[in-house]
Amino acid sequence: MGLGFKGDTGHHHSISENIVSLKSDYEFHNGYFGDKGISSYDSTRNIKTDRPLQESKNFYDKIAYGGIESELPNGKGYMTEMSDGSIITYREYESSDGSPVVDINIKYSNDSGTIKQQKIHFVKRGKLI
Repeated sequence: MGLGFKGDTGHHHSISENIVSLKSDYEFHNGYFGDKGISSYDSTRNIKTDRPLQESKNFYDKIAYGGIESELPNGKGYMTEMSDGSIITYREYESSDGSPVVDINIKYSNDSGTIKQQKIHFVKRGKLI
């Protein structure tokens, strides 16, 4: 398999290029998606949905569009590097609670736009993580 950009886009995208479509589809306030979870950290977020697995895949595909994707070494998800240095990690099942998770790491980003570093759990409506 050759090196290519996720979504067969013609160029390497930054996270700030992809955030526009996500803001219209998901709740976004002060750099965070979804709601604060029960964790004491603001960066732990919940997006409540009737279809956590499908919604997490949709979110990941949009935020990671145009990045360089590789499988995680343990085979339990994917990691995508964006042109700005952001790393997006997707796991169908978080080991701590079993929910699908998208982790947005902007530590090395030079163009993260308004987004903050966060770990988003996609949970069934009525459940808090």
